[in-house]
Amino acid sequence: MKYDEIIKRGQERAGIADRSDAEGTVIEVLQELCDRLSGKEARDLLAQLPGELQTAVIVSPSPLPVDHDTFIANIGRELGISDEQARQRIRAVVSTLREAVSWGEFQDVLEELDPQYADFVA
Repeated sequence: MKYDEIIKRGQERAGIADRSDAEGTVIEVLQELCDRLSGKEARDLLAQLPGELQTAVIVSPSPLPVDHDTFIANIGRELGISDEQARQRIRAVVSTLREAVSWGEFQDVLEELDPQYADFVA
């Protein structure tokens, strides 16, 4: 899936009016998600995404475990939105990522996350 399509789908699913806000949302959610994964898994995920997203995300060598609620709060704080809006945007981005990468890769990502994160998979 191309970069513009990922941004557009995330924007539509999250109900974001502004494209640059949607772009920031996709990048922030992807960064927070990659921070929860091993370096290898984050690189595997990014390898299936467009170059613009690969270069926008910094991969940590080891995961930084954060519970579900803190994950939501982090994204809300970074984007300047409520936790409920953050939850909606996370779900929009995760569902878009599910379409953008192979099913096997998406499963690998889910296996590294706390089971509570399944709440973001619509």
